Parts: sequence; structure tokens; C-alpha cells
Amino acid sequence: MVKAGDQRNFSDQKFEWVVLSKAPIAGLVKTRLIPALGEQGACDVYKQLLTRLRESLSEVLVDTPLTSQVALWIAGDSDHEAFKSWSSLATFYQQPSAGDLGERMALAVQSSLARGCIPILIGVDVPDLDKKYLKNCLTQFKKYDLVISPAEDGGYGLLGMTQFYSALFVNKFWGSDTVFQSTKSDVEKLKINAAYLLKVWDVDEVADVERFRLIQS
Repeated sequence: MVKAGDQRNFSDQKFEWVVLSKAPIAGLVKTRLIPALGEQGACDVYKQLLTRLRESLSEVLVDTPLTSQVALWIAGDSDHEAFKSWSSLATFYQQPSAGDLGERMALAVQSSLARGCIPILIGVDVPDLDKKYLKNCLTQFKKYDLVISPAEDGGYGLLGMTQFYSALFVNKFWGSDTVFQSTKSDVEKLKINAAYLLKVWDVDEVADVERFRLIQS
């Protein structure tokens, strides 16, 4: 734990970017977009988001080759062609088929901590998580034990911690607009020294897709 005003020594610290991803199969990803874009259209958006995140992480790893690595937790087919470009960047893990999102995230976080890493969960569908944003996240751990980025839809786009806090992964209505506020309440109850980053947005609705396309062009 870092006390207020203190700084953590990063000389031998390793960070692990933790990505929970589904195999991009039409009809199984970005289902809220299917009525407007069709199964393949929604799947294509998910693939584009995966590509953008991979590129951002690649840029971060170029600048921090000795202090950060990537863990890709896959739900479904880990041999899917969409993951081939990740093979040189990340270590692959299989998500359990049972359990809710909180349980899957908790497992991934505990796995990183067991490897001696500081885990940072990041969302696939959050375009704001570019190189600048992610590197700023790393610097926050010099003074804070937890870093979180609130999302416009009431969730969060990034969550990193120096130790496991089980309360953050239970009693949440995952996918609702109460997740961030509920998590923040837990952080405050536990008196965790936390940094709150700039608010981000994720791609869930058709309007979000248009916004995403604008920054892609």
C-alpha cells in the first residue's frame, strides 16, 4: 500500500494489461448492434475494436518492453484468425465458461497477481484507451493502489490494482449504468488509495459506432 504523498518504486515492477475478449463470431458479439447492422456488421465492428486495442497496446509495449506485458483471456475459440495478430503480443488464457463477468475478471486479476504483476483490466470496446491514456494510467501507480476510468454509460473502461479486492467483483449489476458508482462506493468503504482517470466511452449503440468511425477516419 502507498500512503498519500509517497511514491512506489517501479524498478522491478511488472504490469499486465488484462484483456477479456470473445472470439469474434457473427451473432455472438456486439449483439445490441445486430438490429441495426446485422450479425456480420456487428461482428466487423468488434474486430475493428480489437485491432485498435492491439495497436494501442503494441505502442505501449514498445515504450515499456521491460515493465509491461499483455494477458488475453478468450471466451470461445482461441484459435480464431482474429487472434493470430495477438500471438506475438500477448499470452493467451481461456476464460471459464461458467460465472458472471465479475467472476471472470476476478480470476484474471488473481492470475496476474500470482505472476507478480500489477493487473490492469481494459475493455475491448473502449476507443479512448490509446497509447497516451494507457501510459498515463501506468504513472498513477507511483502514488495510488487502484486506478479506474469511469465510462459515460455508467460502467468503467479500465481497472487496475496492486492487490486483490474481492468486493469490487461481486454484488454488481454487470452491464448496467450502476457499475462504476457501485465500484466507487466499495473503493471508498475499503479506504483504497485510488486514482480516477478521465471519463471514457465505449461502443454499445449505433450512435457509438458512428462516433468510432469518425475517429477511425
